[in-house]
Amino acid sequence: MTLEDIYFIASIFAAFSVVVSLIFVGLQVRQSTIATRAAAAQAVHSNFAGWYTSIQNQPSVLAIIIKGLREYEALNGVEKAQFIAAFMSYSSYHQDAFFKWKDGSLSPELWRGWELVAMNLFMTPGGKEFWAERGYMFSQSFQNYIDTDLMKRAVHPNAKPLGAFKVKDASEKAP
Repeated sequence: MTLEDIYFIASIFAAFSVVVSLIFVGLQVRQSTIATRAAAAQAVHSNFAGWYTSIQNQPSVLAIIIKGLREYEALNGVEKAQFIAAFMSYSSYHQDAFFKWKDGSLSPELWRGWELVAMNLFMTPGGKEFWAERGYMFSQSFQNYIDTDLMKRAVHPNAKPLGAFKVKDASEKAP
């Protein structure tokens, strides 16, 4: 066996090793992407679940949120502050989900579900008034999404924010 033969065999082995390494790296990247998406989905769901749990554990706050979604101007000063605090929290979570969806770490299928929830809330009279007053506090790309996309869509016929009232009936006075 000549030095040239040894060199040729070593080159083949090196090329094979590089290919195996690239396959391994590709698999690792794929696994990392899957893990990142799972973590993003879990974080988004945890944020929203925490928000829902928080408001349902406080019936008086929940009543204020429902009142504010229906008729924002009917809230007194303290109620308005509670409504804004709750809706700012929700909106911040939704903005976080928006960025995770935009960067690909939240799947479009999961995003669509949370987007429908956002439509149920933002498309109410109170949601629209809240956004008109507070939307400037969010990132420009999120503002653009809410203003030029979400708010321009037709409300789903089954939309009932927090299960309390139909969005199309939101202008009716609470009993």
